[in-house]
Amino acid sequence: MSHTSAESINREHRKALYAGPFSIVPRYFMIPAAIGFLFILGPLVALLVNMPFAKLDSIIDEEVLGATRLSLYTASISTLICGVLGAPLALLLSKVIDRSRVKAVGNVLYAVIYTPIIFSPVVSGLGLLFFWGRKGMIGAWLYEQGVRITFTTTAVIIAQVFVALPFFVASAVTTLQAIPKEYEEIARVEGASPGEITYKVLLPLAAPGIFTGFLLSFARALGEFGATVTFAGNVKGKTETIPLNIDLAISGGTMSSALGSALMLISLYLCVFGLIGLFRFVKHMRSAASRR
Repeated sequence: MSHTSAESINREHRKALYAGPFSIVPRYFMIPAAIGFLFILGPLVALLVNMPFAKLDSIIDEEVLGATRLSLYTASISTLICGVLGAPLALLLSKVIDRSRVKAVGNVLYAVIYTPIIFSPVVSGLGLLFFWGRKGMIGAWLYEQGVRITFTTTAVIIAQVFVALPFFVASAVTTLQAIPKEYEEIARVEGASPGEITYKVLLPLAAPGIFTGFLLSFARALGEFGATVTFAGNVKGKTETIPLNIDLAISGGTMSSALGSALMLISLYLCVFGLIGLFRFVKHMRSAASRR
């Protein structure tokens, strides 16, 4: 091949690499993409436009604050439970079952774990009721022992864990699967025990995904409504979280209280997104510093 031909090929190669962002995806994809974005943005803008920010003192009353406190309390506990249950579950799925001869069983387990994401919230609530309720599979025995679950704060936490745990597991499994197997092999060659490999290698490397899992679980627990109202009911001071307070306010015709609760929920979501953004910024700064 002549020198001129080689230069021509290199030039065409560079031209293909720097042809611009629409060299791979067609430009007309912008139309449905913009419609999809506006489809989500529209209701959010409408909500903010109708929010009476000048009357915050009147719309954020004691009932709204009580629902917010209960939401923060239950969501925090349910998120911790998701971590305690979800981390071992993710480790077993990604590092044990996925590498064993019963990998097909793992696919069934994944399907079961992710079921709450697909299920209708009301169906999830019915399932919880038939399992934990006074006449449920385990609830009947608990009731005989004097332990009542339904229509209590405990029921709210159980419902939140049920719907939020899949988000934690999904985030943790994705991160654990991305960890190169070589790290585990090196640790094993150095004589590390399974506990040391888990606590000193896998969990530290998976920390970003686990942290994201905590935030996603917390956000999902905050917004839980359907399973909670079906299983735990709407009892003021015990089960009335922010979403339930919004529903009750709308049903009672007090839109100002509903907007106040919505504002509190939006503020909490913004805090979650802010933490995710801060975490990504710190991670970017650390990676940039390590490259220097």
